[in-house]
Amino acid sequence: MSNKLTFLDEKGEKIELELVETLEVDGEKYALFVEGENDEDAYVYKLVEEDGKEKYVVIEDEDEFEKVLEYYNSYFDEE
Repeated sequence: MSNKLTFLDEKGEKIELELVETLEVDGEKYALFVEGENDEDAYVYKLVEEDGKEKYVVIEDEDEFEKVLEYYNSYFDEE
Protein backbone atom coordinates (compact mmCIF):
# COMPACT_ATOMS: atom_id res chain seq x y z
CA MET A 1 0.00 0.00 0.00
CA SER A 2 1.43 3.35 -1.06
CA ASN A 3 1.18 6.49 1.02
CA LYS A 4 1.40 8.66 -2.10
CA LEU A 5 -1.53 10.51 -3.61
CA THR A 6 -1.86 12.79 -6.61
CA PHE A 7 -3.29 16.27 -6.12
CA LEU A 8 -3.76 19.33 -8.31
CA ASP A 9 -1.73 22.38 -7.28
CA GLU A 10 -2.94 25.97 -7.47
CA LYS A 11 -1.93 26.05 -11.18
CA GLY A 12 -3.97 22.93 -11.95
CA GLU A 13 -0.84 20.80 -12.42
CA LYS A 14 -0.60 17.31 -10.92
CA ILE A 15 1.75 16.82 -7.99
CA GLU A 16 2.47 13.59 -6.14
CA LEU A 17 2.53 13.97 -2.38
CA GLU A 18 3.53 11.49 0.29
CA LEU A 19 1.51 11.14 3.48
CA VAL A 20 3.68 11.89 6.50
CA GLU A 21 1.18 11.94 9.35
CA THR A 22 -2.49 12.09 10.21
CA LEU A 23 -3.48 14.24 13.17
CA GLU A 24 -6.55 15.05 15.18
CA VAL A 25 -6.72 18.64 16.40
CA ASP A 26 -9.75 19.95 18.28
CA GLY A 27 -11.84 17.01 17.08
CA GLU A 28 -10.99 17.54 13.40
CA LYS A 29 -8.84 15.19 11.30
CA TYR A 30 -5.93 16.45 9.19
CA ALA A 31 -3.29 14.91 6.94
CA LEU A 32 0.25 16.24 6.48
CA PHE A 33 1.94 15.59 3.12
CA VAL A 34 5.34 16.38 1.58
CA GLU A 35 6.43 16.43 -2.06
CA GLY A 36 9.18 13.91 -2.80
CA GLU A 37 12.45 14.47 -0.96
CA ASN A 38 11.54 18.09 -0.26
CA ASP A 39 10.21 17.86 3.27
CA GLU A 40 10.71 21.59 3.84
CA ASP A 41 7.34 22.39 2.26
CA ALA A 42 4.39 20.74 3.96
CA TYR A 43 0.89 20.45 2.58
CA VAL A 44 -1.87 20.13 5.15
CA TYR A 45 -5.34 18.96 4.19
CA LYS A 46 -8.44 18.59 6.30
CA LEU A 47 -10.21 15.23 6.14
CA VAL A 48 -13.95 15.63 5.73
CA GLU A 49 -16.62 13.04 5.09
CA GLU A 50 -18.72 13.60 2.01
CA ASP A 51 -21.28 11.09 0.77
CA GLY A 52 -19.84 8.48 3.14
CA LYS A 53 -16.29 8.89 1.77
CA GLU A 54 -13.28 10.68 3.23
CA LYS A 55 -12.10 13.61 1.15
CA TYR A 56 -9.02 15.84 1.48
CA VAL A 57 -9.87 19.55 1.50
CA VAL A 58 -7.45 22.48 1.30
CA ILE A 59 -7.36 24.52 4.50
CA GLU A 60 -8.23 28.06 3.47
CA ASP A 61 -8.07 29.57 6.97
CA GLU A 62 -4.49 30.60 7.83
CA ASP A 63 -5.14 30.41 11.60
CA GLU A 64 -6.45 26.85 11.28
CA PHE A 65 -3.42 25.88 9.17
CA GLU A 66 -1.00 27.38 11.72
CA LYS A 67 -2.80 25.62 14.59
CA VAL A 68 -2.35 22.23 12.90
CA LEU A 69 1.34 22.90 12.16
CA GLU A 70 1.95 24.02 15.76
CA TYR A 71 0.31 20.82 17.00
CA TYR A 72 2.49 18.72 14.68
CA ASN A 73 5.66 20.56 15.70
CA SER A 74 4.82 20.04 19.37
CA TYR A 75 5.64 16.32 18.86
CA PHE A 76 9.28 17.30 18.44
CA ASP A 77 9.30 19.74 21.36
CA GLU A 78 8.40 16.87 23.74
CA GLU A 79 11.45 14.79 22.79
